[in-house]
Amino acid sequence: MFLNPSNQLIQIDTGNALTFLYQPTLGLGAIAAYKGLGENQVLGQRYFGYAAGTSGGITATNPSGSPAIYMLVQMLSTSAMTLANWQTANAPAPVYWTDSTFTTVSALYTEGNLISGGSLNSVAGYMMPNYASLPNATLTQLLGGQFLIQVAGPLFNAYGPTSGGGAGQNIYGTTGTFTSTGTASAVAGRQLGVQLTAVASGLCNVLVTSDII
Repeated sequence: MFLNPSNQLIQIDTGNALTFLYQPTLGLGAIAAYKGLGENQVLGQRYFGYAAGTSGGITATNPSGSPAIYMLVQMLSTSAMTLANWQTANAPAPVYWTDSTFTTVSALYTEGNLISGGSLNSVAGYMMPNYASLPNATLTQLLGGQFLIQVAGPLFNAYGPTSGGGAGQNIYGTTGTFTSTGTASAVAGRQLGVQLTAVASGLCNVLVTSDII
């Protein structure tokens, strides 16, 4: 799945952005054959790969498609996020930078790094591990866990805006947990992306642009 030749250990773990979740504090340790290389990846590193979902993006049959760009991050440990929040999203959902090194995220808009005017500037991308793909994940695994967020490229079946929105509109962060809002107007601050389809059952397709705009 991942096209970056410099580091393929994530592919060894699951090979799927939707299911990769590593919790370093649980003493899982490195895979024996790769202990010398280190199981812990470099937080903030970008990976190029196939778009998550059933269609679109770059694939073996569509090599000229647009790749998805992911970053490896860690979740801020906070009791304000609950497992129910994550289960409600039930799909890749918005997260926010909490640090100035851009390696740590939170599901809560209000915990975003308040720089240059507020949380709108702390938009990070879409957290890929989700309840539909990892129904047995626990809050302990999520908090402090390392996983991939998508920061650019096509994303299919993302958790859609909880207010506003519509095909062709821009998606921005908004107050809440794993939430976003859509608007046709330009808003100061970084956007999550452009909504490609109408929200259906809480989900929509998104052209993610948080690594660009």
